[in-house]
Amino acid sequence: MADQDLDRNEAATPYKLQKAREKGQVGKSPEVTGALVFTVAIAYFYWKGWDGLAAQFRYDHALLAQAGGMEVNPSTLWLLVGTMVKDTGLMLAPFLAALMIAAVIGNMAQTGPVLSAEPIKADFERVNPAAGLKKLFSRRTLFDAARAIAKLLMLALASYYTLKALVPQFFQLSAMPPGRLAQTIVADAASAGLKLALLLCLIAAADHAFTRREFAAKMRMSKRELKDEHKNREGDPRIRARLRQLRREALTRSMAARNTATANVVLTNPTHYAVALRYVHGEMQSPQVVAKGAGTLAAAMREIAARHRIPVVQNPPLARELYRSIEVDQHVPPALYAQVARILVWVFAMKRARDPVAAGAAA
Repeated sequence: MADQDLDRNEAATPYKLQKAREKGQVGKSPEVTGALVFTVAIAYFYWKGWDGLAAQFRYDHALLAQAGGMEVNPSTLWLLVGTMVKDTGLMLAPFLAALMIAAVIGNMAQTGPVLSAEPIKADFERVNPAAGLKKLFSRRTLFDAARAIAKLLMLALASYYTLKALVPQFFQLSAMPPGRLAQTIVADAASAGLKLALLLCLIAAADHAFTRREFAAKMRMSKRELKDEHKNREGDPRIRARLRQLRREALTRSMAARNTATANVVLTNPTHYAVALRYVHGEMQSPQVVAKGAGTLAAAMREIAARHRIPVVQNPPLARELYRSIEVDQHVPPALYAQVARILVWVFAMKRARDPVAAGAAA
């Protein structure tokens, strides 16, 4: 049994994945979000970098021109600082909004909306020095460190070859006018950033595939876990069987109550069994058992018969025989015709004497 618990070769069920999701455990790669945010930042810089820088230069020029004629005192200084912060924030708002949207998309695209308070709950195990040291020298930490170093080396090599390609252009920068110089620097920086963004996207794709595979392996289940989950979700088989039995009994009681009201006579044991018989002259070849019950169901049938003024006849041998040998909706066999006929003749005669018009219509 222990080997069965340790042998987790089965894929995680949707129920387990949903429970893990409710705890904030999902297969998510932070590299995807970082790469997307960096790519959007570089793309925005490539698209609006020079225009934004020129607008900032114009604003600074106007601000300095205005500051030269201002009276220096605390109130005007605070007004100037407030205006600078507000105007700079408005200029940076589209860029910051693009980064925020990219971060949200980077997370939502991987896992969808995940609302869970489990990751932020207080857990004193996280601040346990012994657990921290053990985690520091674990194989997982060493693997993450090696992966980070590999990523850093790849970015360093990409930066080196990108800057190396720009070296011939550096000798021409000194001969450019200031405006042209700034525009060239912005364009070169954006071009180098796009190359790094492409590399980051490739790294993020590989990391995303690895993270999803690692999470799937972590969520794998053993055969015993599958059985336990099925039992916990569906309930114990014995309990389910008992519930089915109770439902069948409830349905039987409901049908017995409904069918007893249509009977002509109810035969009893007198307390343990009850069998309701119905006979329509000219339509049935023999009387039909429309309901039967034992114990509390038999008592309920007797109450219904009394409420609908249906005769209740005590005949223990016949009631037991009909209850054991005939199912509901079946007709009385020829071997019991005589006994049942005597009772029905008496019932119809009593009913005819009590209500001649209704009895004549029933006959």
